[in-house]
Order: sequence, then C-alpha cells, then structure tokens
Amino acid sequence: MNITSTHTTSKAGNALAAAQPPVLDPCCLGRPVHLLGKFTALFRDDLAELLRTKLNRRYRASFQVGNVQLAQAPALPAQRWRVFDHGAGRVAFSMDRKLLLSILAYRYGAASVPEAEGEPQPETATEERLCGMLGKQFVATLAQRVALLPGADSSWSAESGDPAEISLTPPVERTWLLRAELVEPGHGISGELLFALDEAWMGRILRGVAPTAERTRPNTHPAKPLAARLPLMVVARLLEKELPLGALLDARVGDVIPMHLGPTEVLIGDSLLFRAAVAEHKGKLCLTSFEDVE
Repeated sequence: MNITSTHTTSKAGNALAAAQPPVLDPCCLGRPVHLLGKFTALFRDDLAELLRTKLNRRYRASFQVGNVQLAQAPALPAQRWRVFDHGAGRVAFSMDRKLLLSILAYRYGAASVPEAEGEPQPETATEERLCGMLGKQFVATLAQRVALLPGADSSWSAESGDPAEISLTPPVERTWLLRAELVEPGHGISGELLFALDEAWMGRILRGVAPTAERTRPNTHPAKPLAARLPLMVVARLLEKELPLGALLDARVGDVIPMHLGPTEVLIGDSLLFRAAVAEHKGKLCLTSFEDVE
C-alpha cells in the first residue's frame, strides 16, 4: 500500500511539473524565436557538408551531426572558449576535448583516442593550434549561413574574410548559445560544438527567419516621439461662482450676474495639472502663463 501511494504521489508530482507554464523572457517578446528551427536545420546541413569534405573524406572518419539547438542560456558552460571576430559581430566557440582528440587521432593515424576524461592531461600546443584552426572553419561556416539569410546586408557578406581570433573573454551571463551535437561511431564518442552569439549575430538571425511580410512591412509608426503621438483631452475650468439660492430664484431674463475671470484650472479627466491665465486673442479665449500644481 505504501509503494502504491508513493508511486501515485510521484506521478502526480511529475504531472504538476509538466503542467507548469514556461517562463517568458521579456527580451524575446515580439521576436520570432519560435522560428529559429528554420535556421538550425540549415546550419545542421552546412555542418554535415563541412565534416564530409574536410574530415570524413580526407581521414576516412565518420563524424555525424546530431541535434542542433539555438536558445538563450542563463550562463555559459565553464570550459575553454575562443572568441572570433567576423567584422559584423563576435562569437565565442568551444568544443568538447574528446572531439578534438578524436580529430587529432585521425590526423596522425592513431588507432585510438587518448583518454580526455578522468584525470585531465595538460593541453598540448598541437591541440591548441588544431582547435584554433577548426574554430575558424566552424565560425566561418556559421557566418556564411547567416550571410545567406534573406535580407543580408553588406556587413554580413560571405566574402568578408576569415574570422579573426581575438583575446577577449566571452560574456558568461544571458547569452544565446548554439549547440551542435557531433557523433563519431568509429571511435565511439560524442560531444558538442558550442557557439555563444552576441546580440549583433542574434539580431541578424532573427530578422532572417522572420516572415517575409514582417520584414517588408512598412513602418507605420511616425517618427515623432511618444509625447507628441499621445493625444490627451484638456479641459479648462474657466470660473466658478457661488450664488445664494434666493438670488438664483429671483433671476429674470435680462439680469446680469457679474463675473470676474481670474486664473483658470486645467484638467485632464478629473486630474488637476496646471493653473493658467485667460487671455483674448483675435476674438478667442486662450490659456497662457501655465503654472504647475503641486
């Protein structure tokens, strides 16, 4: 009986967790993040072609591309990052060391991959050079895919040159992370390529995956600031005069009630905003000399 009760409670807890709505990031509202799968599918094909021509065919390897995802990450994984500048934006690149050692083993004809887990071994200069070379190739492939998106501008041209590695620490919080899973059945390993994209890259990608009508829709908002575009109804209460009830009942047609037009109150709705003086200009009453109401 206890086992059944525990199992039921666990299933109810799982159902409750699954029913929790996703938390919306206000930075993503109004942006076509739900269409990023279009971009990752194209980039997956690009990576597969790069692996086929640069690694698999040359070294008789069998690297394959698995799942590719692009999403905002609260923080970058704690691992070695290399930052590349492609003129129109910066991207940080990292790859699992076991993938790098697998490629290194194919390049030098090793029968097996050195163990990269457990007790870590110092990174060699050969590994560092190979990672830099591969990073340039992967980032260049990513930049070319971004350049081929609809509406590409000249700064994202595919002929803008190779990415240049720069000495810069990548942002560690609230960045966009592109993950590409690689599998190598020959060595029996799998790992990830990681690309941390800055806002310039993400802005270009999101504009590229947006529907055509949205990209070409004319800007219907005037160039004026919000204060000039927000209409408000202003009411000027010109005067008030108190009369005894008897004087009001004794009033007859033609009687004159003397009034003195002094400072008036300016309201929006029922809110008193200003006091102003009343002046006559070309036969019209105008408000002038506004004073803020404390």
